Amino acid sequence: MKKKILIIEDNFETQLIFKIYLREIYDIKISDNATDGLEEIKNNNFDLLILDVNLPGKLDGNDVLRIVKKELKVDLRVIVVTAFAMKGDMEKFLAQGADDYIAKPVEKAYLMKRIDAQLSEG
Repeated sequence: MKKKILIIEDNFETQLIFKIYLREIYDIKISDNATDGLEEIKNNNFDLLILDVNLPGKLDGNDVLRIVKKELKVDLRVIVVTAFAMKGDMEKFLAQGADDYIAKPVEKAYLMKRIDAQLSEG
């Protein structure tokens, strides 16, 4: 059975790239905002969350990370994927509970390697 990955990403092109990269190996679900993504997490069992930080609406990726790790207390590994690639950003997201951090743009081989590492740990 394929591992289930939820991708919370608002950029359509990035959604499409991730879907093309991952659809052969994983069962992929995409949400384009934090609120819908959190509902998906509450109603389904995912093996991994790929989370964009800069999301439209009332909640952003930081909120999703906090809610998943501290409030929902679900056993869900989270890879933050973001264009926020300033010095210290990776450490900040890891300190907030992210299991991994990838700066955009994302190369397929690197993404696959990071996903494999998280799913083998989880």
